[in-house]
Amino acid sequence: AALAPRVHAAADTLPDRLTDKEFWDLSRTLSEDDGYFRSDNLLSNEIYFQTVIPELLTKLKPGGVYMGVGPEQNFTYIAALKPKIVFITDVRRGNLHTQLMYKALFQLSNDRVDFVSLLFSRKRPEGLTASSTVQEIFAAVGAAPRTEETYKENYKRIVELLTKKHSLPLPKEDLDGIDYVYGNFFTYGPSISYNSSQGGGGRGNMSTYHSLMTTTDGAGQA
Repeated sequence: AALAPRVHAAADTLPDRLTDKEFWDLSRTLSEDDGYFRSDNLLSNEIYFQTVIPELLTKLKPGGVYMGVGPEQNFTYIAALKPKIVFITDVRRGNLHTQLMYKALFQLSNDRVDFVSLLFSRKRPEGLTASSTVQEIFAAVGAAPRTEETYKENYKRIVELLTKKHSLPLPKEDLDGIDYVYGNFFTYGPSISYNSSQGGGGRGNMSTYHSLMTTTDGAGQA
């Protein structure tokens, strides 16, 4: 009788963390030259992407490797699935600029209120705390004032964190790309949508960043 194949557990060789040099070497060596793509994809246009999470959680254990594509929807999956290491890929180099922006803003933020305020270059609203609901945060930040001066100061902090604290050798083209991505979030605010940077102005049937962040996974979990 045929014997069942023996299953061997793979050795866990994933590092606890990457050095800045290892991070940048991976980004550099895995990337192709920049090219043209018909849209910017600054944020997801899929309002129901998180509805698969409850079923995923019944099939997958925390740890392992997560591979994703595109912008911020990955963070929702990462928060739910708790992988040990993450690779986010895309055909556009502009997605690298988007992810570097997020990398900096996450590190510059003490809580979710800081993050949303920094993302849209708005003054942090008074009265919000780390326990405020996502609906409260977006309502308050959306109504908060914004200024070009605040944007320029925040962009400077992003660049300094990436190029000085992490010593990433970003050429002018990449810095300009980060400025372009961040500038669109400043311009359109929480109503930014997939087609805003193509002249959509945050209007139409596309999901907005606000709606993407305040919807649930279908089981009521924000």
